[in-house]
Amino acid sequence: MREEVLNKESPIFWEKELPNALMGAIQDVRKWGDVLEIIMNMTGAKAAIITLRDKYTCQIVNDVELEARYHSPLIRGFSTEAIVHYLTNLRTIDPWAEYQRTSYPYRPTQMSKVCPKDSVPGSRFFDWLDTLGFEDTVVFELDRMAGYWTAINLFLEKSDSRESKRVMNFANEYYDLMRKAWVASQCMSQTRQSNAALLDRAAGSNAATCIVGPNGELLECNEKFRAAVQSGAVRVSGQQRKLSFGKGVRIVGLDRWEQHDLLRHGDEGGEATVTATALDPDPIFAGKREKHWLLTYIPGNTAGSILPKLGGINLNVLTRQEQDLYAKIAAGMSVEEAGRSIRLKRSRSFEVWSSVKDKLGIKTAHQLRA
Repeated sequence: MREEVLNKESPIFWEKELPNALMGAIQDVRKWGDVLEIIMNMTGAKAAIITLRDKYTCQIVNDVELEARYHSPLIRGFSTEAIVHYLTNLRTIDPWAEYQRTSYPYRPTQMSKVCPKDSVPGSRFFDWLDTLGFEDTVVFELDRMAGYWTAINLFLEKSDSRESKRVMNFANEYYDLMRKAWVASQCMSQTRQSNAALLDRAAGSNAATCIVGPNGELLECNEKFRAAVQSGAVRVSGQQRKLSFGKGVRIVGLDRWEQHDLLRHGDEGGEATVTATALDPDPIFAGKREKHWLLTYIPGNTAGSILPKLGGINLNVLTRQEQDLYAKIAAGMSVEEAGRSIRLKRSRSFEVWSSVKDKLGIKTAHQLRA
């Protein structure tokens, strides 16, 4: 039995590899190609594609990347030329895509059983399949949203064969697990996109911003923060990518980070200010686990030196406390949140904010975020 498990020619070997591959794909959607390879090894399917169905067509989910880079992690077993030919000439006449568009095979379906080629007028699509050595496909849905849905298609050389039975058996046993893994991977991608949007919004106010873990490890950052790292003003070191700031950097808002030493290096980079806002990364354990942090790095001897100026007004007219509050509100926080992040009581936060508005001649926070 041990020899069979260790033999990569055995489906049992790949069956044991599948859970790890799915976990990898949840973390990184580009690893769905590894999942498709394992499925092909488990079942004997000769090709596999994750497709996107909408109201009118079928397309490869990553067809933009395919056309730009001649590769997609969501395609295995097809040559680039074959896929480009399909996208260019056959997408709108694919009878299987048409059937799936109208029938939504939630459970695994062997297409030759529900849409045999002799029932379809015209043969261009099936002629293309024949030239590739494929006769059939098994499909099952991964996810469905308004207007479109995704599915896995596993291609077979023969419709009635041991291979087709193995593919159907696999699909019926694993489709629910595959579906959950796909949805989880999409949620992970959306979370990263939300983080990127948060950082991009900060970049819009000319801020070098990053998200760090509870021990100061760099998780995400925008282009302006990467430029600060490249200049040497901020350092990233070790496998954990821990941040290090020069001794001339003033830290605002890290009072709750006392259990960890913020790494320091020499005086390189001169004076600067880092403002910090706590982020709770896990709603299940809200308030019970160590937080992540949104850091904004502002070079210069005052926070106002690179923050947006309004109508030519110099922000150095603000006190240091007012500058700290201004920086938080300009980055999108409410007055109450901004005050709390720099340890001001609610009433004091609004007093300081009123002073900022008087000195800058503004009426609302929206003017800071334009």
